[in-house]
Amino acid sequence: MKAKVLPLAVAAALAGVAGSASAAFTYSAADTAVVRISGSSATNGQLKLYATNVLCDPANTTYINKDSNNYAYVCKPKAGAISGLTKANIAIVKNSAGGSGNGISPLVAHSALSFIDVFSATPLTTTVNAVPDIGVSDEEPALLVKAGAASGDYTKLNSYGLNVVTFGVPVTLGLRNALQQAQIASGALPSSCTVGNESEACMPSLSKAQIASIFTGSMVDWSEIGLSNPYGDNAVYVARRVFSSGTQTGSRAFFLNDPCTPGAATFVAGNNGESNTKADACNAASYTGTVFEGSGGGNVETCVTNHERNHRWAISINSTELPGVSGDQSELYAAAGGADQGTKIDNKDYQRHIKIDGFAPTTWNVATGKYLNWVEAAMNVSNVYALSADATAALNAMKRDFNAPAVLSSLNSGFNTTALLHAAGDTLLDAGIIAPAHSMDGTAGPVFPATKLDTQTTPVNYYTHNLLNSPNTCQPAATLWATGLNN
Repeated sequence: MKAKVLPLAVAAALAGVAGSASAAFTYSAADTAVVRISGSSATNGQLKLYATNVLCDPANTTYINKDSNNYAYVCKPKAGAISGLTKANIAIVKNSAGGSGNGISPLVAHSALSFIDVFSATPLTTTVNAVPDIGVSDEEPALLVKAGAASGDYTKLNSYGLNVVTFGVPVTLGLRNALQQAQIASGALPSSCTVGNESEACMPSLSKAQIASIFTGSMVDWSEIGLSNPYGDNAVYVARRVFSSGTQTGSRAFFLNDPCTPGAATFVAGNNGESNTKADACNAASYTGTVFEGSGGGNVETCVTNHERNHRWAISINSTELPGVSGDQSELYAAAGGADQGTKIDNKDYQRHIKIDGFAPTTWNVATGKYLNWVEAAMNVSNVYALSADATAALNAMKRDFNAPAVLSSLNSGFNTTALLHAAGDTLLDAGIIAPAHSMDGTAGPVFPATKLDTQTTPVNYYTHNLLNSPNTCQPAATLWATGLNN
């Protein structure tokens, strides 16, 4: 195949992040190694920043963004960023559909998934079926198989610590404001807070028990916690992930202790009849059912935004880099036929995170053991089917650099801009993607950060579920490294 220049029409259509599509960069199948990664959408922001900040030469990079679950970086690597490639260029192609389950099951079964065809003249619409080289899962494969989120003999995989992913509880803006108003009035929030204040100090909270009640389906009306929707619909709407999702599995384990404890209550099932990849999810003015299941984090995000736009109060689960850091997942367009057809919608205008038991989902609160809704993610490869030389090169490069400060500090400083969690001008921005405690093995341990800002620039978790040299999300977190803190 001849080396090609990406057609200008396609280049113009590719939504970008830093280092977006460059029409001058040429590549072909003859000079480009393709490495395909499947699984968790929770680490999409980190993978993109790894590509732009560590792996790729920004002057020779093309970013292809098909949708919230499918994207690719094609680039000439920076000097020293990767060794062992058989070709001059590399294409990292990600399919996040189905979540963490697809970071395990296809690798065990050696079965194909659909990936962007980076060599097509129309990569936004053309796909190729291939077995993933690397799978990403939010938790260890053993838990996901036990939870029914993945299938197959997980002992046929080698797994490597990837990162710590913090999960949050985004709610519709109207619900956040109602919680603020009620908790200011009750004294649970400072009297200096006002409704709409975006600071961490004024972020409202629900207890873990209250959220568990919602996610089991025990609580179905906001009046059960003293709230009343002024638009009349007081039903509790839930936006969850599909069962193959690691975000979903982590939320089951954290809120319900399922599947860690036999016989534990199960998560409320989807009941709205919509496709879990529906581009305008939850957008009907008259909505049937209350629980949406999203294939990817972006689908859940879209659902929450559209519930807010239709004056419904919804609660969801998602990783904390959403919305905002992933360019393809932070914005959408109003559905065709809608009153605001063609209007660009920024999800950050429609939803907010809340605290759990009084603690916000920040890097500092994770590192100090106060916020516990996090998991240790894994990068998985088959130990039955040999990796290609190029996939092996990519795996080794990611094991070395995926948690580099150039990746994590950039990710944290871009968290949700200013609207979702922090006040304008606040520099203590936390994405909740940090290095696992075991990444410091063989050293005296990290120097505990003195301030929240230090946690942002050197984001390492001091707690772990991996106390016995075997990852176990069901194991309560405990410190691996001393913090020197007693509060």
